[in-house]
Amino acid sequence: MPEQTKPWIESRLPIGETLRTYITGVMLPRDMPYLATLAALMTGTVVLLTLSGLVLGVYYNPWHGFDSIQFIIREVNYGWLIHGFHETGTTMLFATVYLILFRAILGREYKAPGEVVWFLKLKLLLLLLLVGYLGFTLSDGAEAYWSLHGAALTAAQLSGVPGAVGNWFFGGPEDADTLARMAVLHVALALLVFVVLAIHLAARRAVAKPPGRPVALHPYYTSQYFVAFVVFALIFAVLLFFATHLGESRLNLAGPSGLVVPASVTPPWYLLPAAGIADAVSGPLAHIGAFIAAFAVLYALPWLDRSAPGAAPSFTARVLVFVLALDIVALSVAEAAPPTEATSLFALLFAGWYFLHFLVLTPLVTAAEGRK
Repeated sequence: MPEQTKPWIESRLPIGETLRTYITGVMLPRDMPYLATLAALMTGTVVLLTLSGLVLGVYYNPWHGFDSIQFIIREVNYGWLIHGFHETGTTMLFATVYLILFRAILGREYKAPGEVVWFLKLKLLLLLLLVGYLGFTLSDGAEAYWSLHGAALTAAQLSGVPGAVGNWFFGGPEDADTLARMAVLHVALALLVFVVLAIHLAARRAVAKPPGRPVALHPYYTSQYFVAFVVFALIFAVLLFFATHLGESRLNLAGPSGLVVPASVTPPWYLLPAAGIADAVSGPLAHIGAFIAAFAVLYALPWLDRSAPGAAPSFTARVLVFVLALDIVALSVAEAAPPTEATSLFALLFAGWYFLHFLVLTPLVTAAEGRK
């Protein structure tokens, strides 16, 4: 760009000023940890998933979902790579989101004045779970087919508000057009993720404390972000080329059949925690209630935690958070295991510990901290 055109363009479209204000000119604390780069990694992964999803959407045929995916992988130039980017990107995105939530709970980022930021994190998680489930159904594999079939039939049998919402979401009983509706919702909710990300960034900056020893993002932290992106890219490449279907049931790699019903439907790994809590109880309404209750306790966490805002968590509180993380991993393993009486009992116990942690242990431990 010629030097003389810069003032003219900048006066009418201040791109440079915007970049300096919101990116390169941001002042940050001098001692930020490497895990602070998770938000940027998450945003970059969402952009990658959006771009790869747009390419896949050009070739995807919802009336022949499984066959169209095979066509993309086998016939489209570099289709296997674009599809692999989308699958691996989903795995990396949820891994990043779960790490962000773990760090937020461990550091009590949900306490005042960060309640709204915490609510937006949960809103983002809920959106991503819905988008992830819709993407799972769009794969139209053997397990995805029966998962969508069962969910649509269950929604059609419900009455009242749950039935109305379910019928609106699935468009009525499962038929040949259901995947087309799922594809539209998949795209719409994915675009909504960008809106929530933007609001989350604005809310986080609004409540951020002024750094005591501030430094500019560039050049002080660009090297740190570069290292984080390199490590992230290396892990991404290993999964892309050697474990593309990590955490996905091999049965879903086969085509759907109306005559062969899987003994159990196992969703991808990133849906297992939510599915484990929902399946810990029996009955469609109970499944929905358990899922809503799991998010309700997370939304209530700023008030369930009785510690003072800004108080550092005690050793006991930190240990309990790590135990909670192990409990969620164990719940996911139990949900992915073949259904038996033992695995069902373990899943119920692990789901019970989840609620015990937030509803009982967290108030007791944090209240005891305040009395010291």
